[in-house]
Amino acid sequence: MKNKLLLYVHFNRNNELSEHVIYQIQKLRQNFEEIFFISNSKIDQKDLTQLTAPKLIDGFMQRENAGYDFAAWSDAMKQYGFDKLANYDSVTIMNDTCFGPVYDFTTPFERMDSDNQIDFWGITNNRSHKVKPWEDKDAIVLPDHIQSYFVSYKQNVVKSVAFEKFWSNIEVLNDVVEVIITYETAMTKYFENAGFKSAVLFDTRKEDWTGMIVHDFSVFNLPELLKREIAFLKIKAFSYGAEYPTTPLVVEQIKADAHYPVSLIIDHMSLSDYPNREYMLVEKFLSFTNKSISKTKLSIGIHLHVTSLKLAADYLDYFDKYVQSYDLYITTDSEAKKKLIEENYPLKQIKSVIVTGKGATSSWLDIYSSLQAYDLCGHFTAEQSETSNWLIENSYQRDVKYALLKPAQAIFREFEKNSKLGLIMTDSLTFYRNFDSYNDELTIQERWEKMIQLGHSINVPMGNDLGLPSSDIRRYGTMVWYRPQALENLVEIDTKEESDLRTIEQIILYISWSNGFDFRISRNPNNNKIIVNEESKGLNQQNNQVDFDQIRLRKLVRELLHKMKTILFYRFKLKK
Repeated sequence: MKNKLLLYVHFNRNNELSEHVIYQIQKLRQNFEEIFFISNSKIDQKDLTQLTAPKLIDGFMQRENAGYDFAAWSDAMKQYGFDKLANYDSVTIMNDTCFGPVYDFTTPFERMDSDNQIDFWGITNNRSHKVKPWEDKDAIVLPDHIQSYFVSYKQNVVKSVAFEKFWSNIEVLNDVVEVIITYETAMTKYFENAGFKSAVLFDTRKEDWTGMIVHDFSVFNLPELLKREIAFLKIKAFSYGAEYPTTPLVVEQIKADAHYPVSLIIDHMSLSDYPNREYMLVEKFLSFTNKSISKTKLSIGIHLHVTSLKLAADYLDYFDKYVQSYDLYITTDSEAKKKLIEENYPLKQIKSVIVTGKGATSSWLDIYSSLQAYDLCGHFTAEQSETSNWLIENSYQRDVKYALLKPAQAIFREFEKNSKLGLIMTDSLTFYRNFDSYNDELTIQERWEKMIQLGHSINVPMGNDLGLPSSDIRRYGTMVWYRPQALENLVEIDTKEESDLRTIEQIILYISWSNGFDFRISRNPNNNKIIVNEESKGLNQQNNQVDFDQIRLRKLVRELLHKMKTILFYRFKLKK
């Protein structure tokens, strides 16, 4: 039996162990007799037990993220000793920068491993090209090279003087660009010059890269990798391709043709990228049945803002029937309504009735601290404007109740199952979905800029290198179920500012994301998914005076600027 060693480097900026890494190690176990796990970030005992208890790994090293992957691999080799490494049939270096195996990896692995014409091999390569990574230095030419996320060396290489010389002399470089230039892009040529033959599963050097912004197929052409059934897909490809029209198709293809849990991609990217990229959304819809579910053990606190006593009565009925066990905090806009609420509803669930004289969202922010001790909270609004169409508002209220209250126990179960779930929101409401008539005096870009400004004021990082999300998840009235810790930044918003509540409506998703939580959408059972073409939106265009040509122009300019930024960012900084 062959004796193959895998040296696997892990890093997570949040000092966590992602599920896709555990899955990857489980699947790689069949290809390697020994796996040594090196973590460049802290791993707590609970996470480590997930690897050691089922014996997924045979050794573990905890180190600081100094020198990145190459210094980590070098440290592991020195700990083993090069004499001991020479006894293995192969030594493979790998890191956790990929999802997979998405397709079968055992067959191509065994094919490359048994080919006597190959001394070391990888999965993908990149062609020689010129870069100028530092402004104060001349441009340099990077040679053809195997990309270092997976490289396997056979025993004849591992036993060589060249192997020990290369890996024992790795310096701890803290500039990632310098690491890439000094080691990753130079490694292939170094070993080829020492007389060894290399190969890759997908040789990209002569492939046509028309339409790609950079000729790195592992990052900028996921469809070509799927076409060739390449088992590992770079995480960075989903970051750079977040807005590509083909990325939703990539996810769909993986679901249809591969045997990889797409949820591992969506869950990881939701926390490392914006959580509402278009390719993620299908996986974030929840459909609930009428199946009976046992009552939750979570403590539930609810805020209900009341301006309509009739609607308030409806909400109380729904709370009692579907939520069942809860504490209720009511805000209202007048002393007269407060008195009527207290007289008509002497319920033990009601902990307080407060007159705020404010709107629903501002009132919620005012009493937010009262809800922070609960496991889970809800925010609902029983108000009906005298100037609005009553039929539309009735439809709106009904959709919220059907999406968030009827399936309340099933929703609570989702929170119990997923500790990273911070919000469950409504699907688009029936009327707005059918007629796209959500009035906003600002364009999407202008609204996004206001969200960025508000986000910075409450320590929510938005609009940095991630650009503008294409998916505009609108929360009508901010009615949601949420974990208090997911939205704790809300208390920092100045509730005296009444003029910009729509920005608060839309930023709550990003507040949850910035605190390390994901979201889900409860599917609206009334939504018949009518799609109305722009040309037929007469009512919308008349009432809102939307200039679609201007919107298209802004979108085009934004996309061009984003593409130029990506080229400069990738080609000249070479950031991992």
